[in-house]
Amino acid sequence: MTTAPTAAADTVSRRTWFGLAFIVASQLMIVLDGTIVTIALPEIRNDLGFTPVDQSWVMNAYALSVGGLLLLGGRIGDVIGRRRALLVGTAVFTVASLLGGFATEGWMLLAARIAQGVGAALAAPTALGLIAQNFPPGPGRTRAISWFSIGAASGGALGLLLGGILTTRLSWHWVMFVNVPIGLAILLAVPFTVAEGARVRGRFDVAGAVTSTVGMTALVYGFIRAAEHAWTDPGALVAFALGAAGLIAFVLVERRAGQPLLPPRILDSRAKLAPYVAILLIPGAMIGMFTFVVLFLHDVKGYDSLTTGLAFLPFMLVNLGLVVSGVTARVVDRFGPQRTLTSAIALFVVGLVWMSLLGPASSYAASILGPSLVLGVGAGLAFVPLSALVVQNAPAEDTGAASGLMQTGIQVGGALGLAVLMTVYGPLQRSDPSGTATGPTILVAAGFALAALVALLFLGRRPRPTHSYTRVPLREREFTPVD
Repeated sequence: MTTAPTAAADTVSRRTWFGLAFIVASQLMIVLDGTIVTIALPEIRNDLGFTPVDQSWVMNAYALSVGGLLLLGGRIGDVIGRRRALLVGTAVFTVASLLGGFATEGWMLLAARIAQGVGAALAAPTALGLIAQNFPPGPGRTRAISWFSIGAASGGALGLLLGGILTTRLSWHWVMFVNVPIGLAILLAVPFTVAEGARVRGRFDVAGAVTSTVGMTALVYGFIRAAEHAWTDPGALVAFALGAAGLIAFVLVERRAGQPLLPPRILDSRAKLAPYVAILLIPGAMIGMFTFVVLFLHDVKGYDSLTTGLAFLPFMLVNLGLVVSGVTARVVDRFGPQRTLTSAIALFVVGLVWMSLLGPASSYAASILGPSLVLGVGAGLAFVPLSALVVQNAPAEDTGAASGLMQTGIQVGGALGLAVLMTVYGPLQRSDPSGTATGPTILVAAGFALAALVALLFLGRRPRPTHSYTRVPLREREFTPVD
């Protein structure tokens, strides 16, 4: 009597599984765009006349707009409908990518990157909410989240590989054009394959949107400014102060808002908070590792763009293999998301510490291939339980906000982590440009992963139930006589 409804709930139509492919494609496109431009930066700099300092804004313009608007994007999706938000965001992202590919001036590319970030901030938070709406709890949803996690887990490495191929074989313009056919496919297929769920009635939290956007944007800009100049730079200090004021105001506004942008119940316990701490720390460690290993291979070892991209192929194959084969889903089903995630982040720590031994005399096989395989296993095991915990801990009406917070952590954590690591790498590289700066910088990135592991071990533990006992004197107890 109890198994029939469960079996029926786990039955998902073939059309819904087909629609999942386009939800995954949207996530992959957005994550991939964060790194695909990295490989093309030297060509973009030479073609559009960016200075070595200004070229970082090709990456930072995207990070700022995404990081500042993701919470608002998640709330918009809850109110107007998540499928509609996905379509509108994808349309904006696709048009911006097309215009960016045709850019002939630096300002044109930066404007396109900001517009891409706006589209991504609207589309990205809807993905997990749509999965929760279209896949009932059970093995089907676990498999769907596993496929969704492919975009989050492999997008960074795939962006480096694809960026190297497109830049070498065609031109840097194609790292923008490549998004156009993906975006068009999503726009054509999603209306027919993805069901729209119930909307959340209410109005937008305008004060929360303004304070969160100002706070997030100013904070990210402050770290970027400090990495380019110094921690004592007046512009950086003003940005940090404005960011802190904006985020404090956001917390105060959310406590009083009737329909808050970020409902406090999403983070009302240590167990709910722990995954978001990991989401904030791990992307900074991984993006930093990708960035500085790319610089090492290009500047120290003399690799071209294509060879540099191929250097990350083992990482991507191991990562994808675990998810696509279903190994990760089976591990999560058997051991639970919390234990799986903790083990995965422990592998991150091991892999990054191993890679921190990288130096000018190091070979690819000894110092990059081995750690990349360990990191690939960690990535393949990490993002499925992370996504599962976000969905599991959030009420159904808050999945858009929870997904928006998750995406905010990924984007802002990556931008902040890279900015902090750049303040370590810059002085070391200027004092010795032979390649000795890479290892110590990656060791600091390993510290990010270690902090995430500690947070999961201590915050992620659910409190044991407490029992209160009342001692009753023996003479006051009632006894039942036994015949």
